[in-house]
Amino acid sequence: MVHEQIRDAGAARRANVLVVNDDGIAAAGLAKVVEALDRTGRLDVYVVAPDKEMSATSHSISIHNAVSATPCVVPGATRAFSSSGTPADCTMLGLSVLYRSKRFDYIVSGINRGDNLGLHVVYSGTVAGAREGAMRTGAVGVAVSLDSYSRTADYSEAARLTAELVTSIHDAPGLTETLRGCVLNVNVPNLPRERIEGVKLTTPGLSCTQSEWVRVPGTRDAEDDETRGPDSDSDGDWRHDGAFADGVEEIPIPDAGEGLAGEDDAWESGTRWFRNKPGPAREDNREGFDKRAMRDGFVSVSVLASGYATVAFDRTKIPNESAGLGETLARALVPDGVPAIRSAA
Repeated sequence: MVHEQIRDAGAARRANVLVVNDDGIAAAGLAKVVEALDRTGRLDVYVVAPDKEMSATSHSISIHNAVSATPCVVPGATRAFSSSGTPADCTMLGLSVLYRSKRFDYIVSGINRGDNLGLHVVYSGTVAGAREGAMRTGAVGVAVSLDSYSRTADYSEAARLTAELVTSIHDAPGLTETLRGCVLNVNVPNLPRERIEGVKLTTPGLSCTQSEWVRVPGTRDAEDDETRGPDSDSDGDWRHDGAFADGVEEIPIPDAGEGLAGEDDAWESGTRWFRNKPGPAREDNREGFDKRAMRDGFVSVSVLASGYATVAFDRTKIPNESAGLGETLARALVPDGVPAIRSAA
C-alpha cells in the first residue's frame, strides 16, 4: 500500500492519537496510557477498545457478524467507544468510521498486561491494533506491553514512557515521516523507574510460551441434546498456578502415546472439548534480542514493518519457465549451494 506523504510540522502542531488495546475498555493499562498522553498537553486522544478481553486474537477481523460501537467515558480521552470487535476491528472502525474526519499520526495500542516478546508478536492483538493503523494510513504504530500478568500491576511508569516516546518522535525533525508505516513494539520491565537501565533497540527473538492443551468436560444441552464447552466468566483467565481462574475441571492428557487417536473410543460419536493454557516458556536470551534486553532491565524497542517482510533473492539465478517449482526455488534461494535465507534461529 502506498501511503500519502504528509509534511511533518513537528512540535508546532498538535497530534491526534488513536488508542486501542486487546485487554478491553476497562483495562488498567489503557486508562493509564490515555491519562499520560493527555497530560502532555499536546496530544488529542481518541479511544476505541474491545468491550471484553481480546488477547491473542492476532490480526483477525470481523467479516461474518456485525460489530458494535458504544460511546463511553475514558478520563483524558476526547472521545471514546467500546466495541464488540477485535483489536484490528477497533483500529479500522476508529479510522474509517468513528473518527474518519481526523488524521491520526500515531496509533498507540496497550498498555498490554504481559509481554509481547519474540514469537508472541505473531499472536498479539496489541501489536495487531497498532499494525492495522500503520499499514492502512501510514501512521506510526506504537504497541506497548508491561512485563507483568498481575491484575494489580502498576502501569504508571510504562504509561509515562509511552507518552515520552510519542512526544519525542513528534518533536524530532523528520522522525515521524521516517517511521510512518512502521510499528514500534515496546516492552517495559515491571520495575520502578530507578531500576530501569535504559532503552535498547532490539530484534524480536524466538522466545515463546509453549501451549499446554488440557481436556475439559462438556455440558449437555437438554433441549437439543448437544454437548457444549464449559463457559467462562473470567475471559479464560489463569491463576499463577496455571489452573483456570473460573474453576473449570481439567482432564489430564497423557504425555506419551498416540494421543486421543490411540484411544479405543477415539472414533465413537461425541465431541471432545479442550482449552489451551500456558505451558513452559522457551527463552531466547541472545544479545541484541528483545528478551535479553528485558532480562537485563532495559526497555526493549523493536521496529517492525507493518506489511510482510520479503526475502531478497538473485533473479539472475532463476531458470527458465519450464523448470519445476523445486528447481526454481532452489536456484533462487540457494545460489551456489549457499542458503540465501537466514532465520532468527
